[in-house]
Amino acid sequence: MEIAEEIKTDPEKGARRLIAECGDRLYDVAFRLCQSEDGAHDLVNRTLVRVIERIALFSGSSTLYTWLYSILVNFWRMDMRSKNAEIVTFTDTMPDRPDDRPDPAEALAVKADAEAIREAVAHLPAHYRAVIVFRYFEDMTVPEIANVLRIPEGTVKFRLHKAKKVMRFILAQTIGVSDASNEERKQ
Repeated sequence: MEIAEEIKTDPEKGARRLIAECGDRLYDVAFRLCQSEDGAHDLVNRTLVRVIERIALFSGSSTLYTWLYSILVNFWRMDMRSKNAEIVTFTDTMPDRPDDRPDPAEALAVKADAEAIREAVAHLPAHYRAVIVFRYFEDMTVPEIANVLRIPEGTVKFRLHKAKKVMRFILAQTIGVSDASNEERKQ
C-alpha cells in the first residue's frame, strides 16, 4: 500500500511509516538548506504535520517525495523571509558520509574536498543553495526541481549554472587559485 493511501485510511500507522521511510531523507535536505540541526528538525516536523493534515490534497500527479519537498521548501522560504536570509556555515557536527576507500591518504584528501564543497555550498545565496542541494545531494532532475521550487525549468538551469560558477570561484580561493579560475573570474 502506498504511504499516502495508508495515511488516509489509518493516519497513525501511515504517519509512522511516513516518518520511517521519509524522515531521514527530509532531514538531510532540511539540514543542507537551513544549515542547523534545530532548524532542520523544525522544518521536518512542520512538513510531516502538514502532510498528514492535508494528505487528501495529494493528487498523485507527482511523486510523494516531490510533494514533501514542495511543502518543506515552502516552510523554508517563509523562514528565510522572516529571518532576513542570514548565511550560516556548516559546523563540525554535520554528519560525514562514510568513505569506503582503502587508502588513508586518499580518504583524507576526499574528506578535505568534501568539507571545502560543504563550505562553498554554505556560502551560496539561498536560491542557488536550494537548486544545488536538490540537484546534487538529492539527485533530482531539472523538471523535478522546477516543480518543487515552483519556478520555470530555465530558471533552474540558470541558477545551477550560476551556482556552479560561484562555487568554482569559492573553491579556487579555498584550495588555491589556478590560471583557469583567474580567467573565469574575468568573464
